[in-house]
Amino acid sequence: MTALRVIAIALVFAGASLGWLVLGATVQNRTDNLDESLAAEMASLWGPEVLVQTSPWSAYSVRDKRKATGSAEPVASTISATMKHQHRYKGLLWFSAFDVNFRGEYRLAASSAPAGGAGATEGAANDGVFLFPLPDGASTYHALSAEVDGNSVTLHDRASGWLVIPIDRSVEHVVTVHYITGGQNAWIYSPGDLPEMQTQDDKLVVAAGGSLRELTEFSLTARTDFADIDYPRGTLSPTTPAHDDGDWTKAVWQAENLITRQSMGIAMPRRANAGPIVARMSLFAPVSLAFFFTVLLAVVVLKAIPLHPMHLLLVAAGFFAFHILLSYLADVMNIHSAFWISAAVSVLLVVTYLRLVVGVKFAVVYAGAAQLVYLVGFSYAFFWVGRTGLTVTICAVVTLFVLMQATGRLDWHEVFASRQILPPTPPIPPIPPIPQKTPTPPTTLPPVVG
Repeated sequence: MTALRVIAIALVFAGASLGWLVLGATVQNRTDNLDESLAAEMASLWGPEVLVQTSPWSAYSVRDKRKATGSAEPVASTISATMKHQHRYKGLLWFSAFDVNFRGEYRLAASSAPAGGAGATEGAANDGVFLFPLPDGASTYHALSAEVDGNSVTLHDRASGWLVIPIDRSVEHVVTVHYITGGQNAWIYSPGDLPEMQTQDDKLVVAAGGSLRELTEFSLTARTDFADIDYPRGTLSPTTPAHDDGDWTKAVWQAENLITRQSMGIAMPRRANAGPIVARMSLFAPVSLAFFFTVLLAVVVLKAIPLHPMHLLLVAAGFFAFHILLSYLADVMNIHSAFWISAAVSVLLVVTYLRLVVGVKFAVVYAGAAQLVYLVGFSYAFFWVGRTGLTVTICAVVTLFVLMQATGRLDWHEVFASRQILPPTPPIPPIPPIPQKTPTPPTTLPPVVG
């Protein structure tokens, strides 16, 4: 193998890698710009990306929205949330939207205002309010209502994001709040303050922060119209796992005396958006090409098959065709359909080309099989969120084992001492000259006797 040939193969690999880098960055940038432009529109139509309902409390003053001294949380809470989910396709992106029918029933214990407290300057000593924070960022509320001990109450200043309900704190009350609103991706119920949230690997992570909260006689029942219920990371698992309940799937959280920082909630089903998947496939494509080239060159050396770097350049172009075709097909059809069409086209390009170069057996058995593993298999692993790295690692270890066993008896000194990557093709022997025939002298006719 000459240095010039090694440099040529390295340049082929570097050029293909640069092309994938540009393609991946372009697809990711296009997706990010589209996502940003549509996120605000979806929030105005359906609500925030995560709909969070925090628990209410009673206070002596409307000013006590920060749970000042004298504030009290419910001694019993019975909550139900019924969610209807739907996938929304907008601007080549899938959004996971839902409506939630919320009903919360809270029992408040009787209490007395401290001497000189806030209530003393605002009327009777035990006058107070029930403060219910509405979900932040919700765009609309339907059937918003409240009851105190079964009697409807008039709600004032609802646009502030709070329900402020006057109560007499000297006696026990049962306050019921009901509304229907919408959100995206997940519904969270936090017994304390608004939790911190972030997204990792397309999964919502809810931090278990803030102060500890005591839940007494607490019950939360969540019903969904989809069977595949998932829970955001960091949230409290239900005491009764999700199970079929007629037309709904139901999960229940119950606590008699629980102290926790964790929230509870439901993560909505999500469809994979093509942009981020195609971008990740493109950015990691050089890894699959490196494995493919390694296997291909090992077979070339073992089988003494003549293969030029120009052949590898066109094979790399066949690999690149998969990703660039997928990036555009995914805009007009389902991502899985686009994937298999692009994979079939790429494999067909490479196999039919190598068939002409080195024959059908090498093209199908070695090149085609390797392409199915290192292009199609590696790329499809990106659909398995959280398992991509493990899949690639297993394939890499298996590949290493096969190569070590196949080349263990190979004399690499002889391979790299040659001026050719493979033994040169035997020269065609010269065609021997065609012997010239000696012309036959003309036969002399006997004289005619007259």
